[in-house]
Amino acid sequence: MPGRSTPLSNYPVVRSSDPALVRDCLFRVYGANSFDVKRTDGELAVTADHLQIGGVGLSYVEYIGDVSVGFGEVSFVRQCFSIEGAARYHVGKRSTEIAQGTWTPILHGRQPLRFDFQSGYRQIALRIEYDTLSRNLSTLLGQDVRNLSFDEALTNQSAMEALRRRVFHLATDYNERGAFFSDLAAAEAERMIVMKFLICHRHNYTHLLLREPPPASSTAVKTVEEFIEANWDKPIDIDAMVAVAQVSARSLFRQFRRDRGCSPADFAKRVRLNHAREMLERSNEVGSVIQVALKCGFQNPGHFARDYRNSFGELPSVTLQRARKWLS
Repeated sequence: MPGRSTPLSNYPVVRSSDPALVRDCLFRVYGANSFDVKRTDGELAVTADHLQIGGVGLSYVEYIGDVSVGFGEVSFVRQCFSIEGAARYHVGKRSTEIAQGTWTPILHGRQPLRFDFQSGYRQIALRIEYDTLSRNLSTLLGQDVRNLSFDEALTNQSAMEALRRRVFHLATDYNERGAFFSDLAAAEAERMIVMKFLICHRHNYTHLLLREPPPASSTAVKTVEEFIEANWDKPIDIDAMVAVAQVSARSLFRQFRRDRGCSPADFAKRVRLNHAREMLERSNEVGSVIQVALKCGFQNPGHFARDYRNSFGELPSVTLQRARKWLS
């Protein structure tokens, strides 16, 4: 079996050379409906991991040996990001190569799909439920989204590279610290990926996302500020913010930036940083900087330390050390 550390090794599905066991896991966890080993006399070793965050799934797979994996209709869209090796995917009569370091276009869940993986191939696959995409897009636009349909053509290179970095960063972060993530941090990680995906890819509602949103009032901004301050320790629920503001998410975001020079998420970060500082100054109530970061919704301690220093002029560890020295 491969000895290297995998991006999602703390969420294992299978590590096996037994074709029957691999087939069972691929069917049960990934929804595959076929699994074939191209050469029964050759070496076989399969490593697979899967992380599910709400309606977002991240999967890592690595194959030693040439294999073919097929899927029927599923309730989600997927996109695969190659790490190493080569493969092909087949949709209908179309067959396309996945070269090393590249990515597939969006692979719709409403049509059968087959992958042919060459030995040594590794990838991370992102999959997002249609219902999750439609719900988030409805909130952004302030209207019901039905029959969401994505353009299969690849979007621009820079947008895809940014999405790839976001996917790999989330996989790494969750693998290292996911067990300590609060519900708040997990929900915001899901929302971040979904929004990035919707903006990155073209679909039948893209023209509405690009259209100038109707204006919102400053009263709506104030209402949302109060809502965030009262619910700082909960996920940034865009649906709830839209409900209290009574405007679309895009209108709210635009007015928020005009009035405050930042987004609601940026404002929430400021509120949470203030609460984090208060916790650190009460050192007898906290165990470590990382615990405070996760409790306040910051899933990456490094980013938390950077943002904290930018806001308060010192690292959170310095605040904690000073508070403990003062109390000792």
